[in-house]
Amino acid sequence: MKRILTLLMIATCLTSCSVFKNKQQNMEQQESQTVFGVEWKLKQIGNKVMKYDEERETITLLMTSEPENVSGFSACNRYFGKFIYRKGVLTFKDIASTAMMCPNQTMELERRYLTQLEKVNNFHITEDGELHLRKDEKVLLVFVQ
Repeated sequence: MKRILTLLMIATCLTSCSVFKNKQQNMEQQESQTVFGVEWKLKQIGNKVMKYDEERETITLLMTSEPENVSGFSACNRYFGKFIYRKGVLTFKDIASTAMMCPNQTMELERRYLTQLEKVNNFHITEDGELHLRKDEKVLLVFVQ
């Protein structure tokens, strides 16, 4: 009788672990599908809320999943590069941009944005649809659609 109860408990544990893992994978897959193919607009760098004078100044992010390319506008220049998304880890690499000159304040904003982008190692989509690019648990960049 003890053997049967022990085997039943082990089977229950293995099944529940498997269900949890599948649920987590499904959540990651759903989350990643809602990120790709959308042009995101930067709302916030760290805790600094962005204030754009004109729509054409808006910093943007577009990730395409096939192939894994990233591109957008970074305050003064267009940028482009690659990203890797595997098992919940998101990293950007080989980021390059056009080389236009803008006022110093705009160039500093662009540098700050691209620097933060390179630090990202994961993301989260909030209940209200914001995309949070993070380093570990720290939110670096906040985007909206």
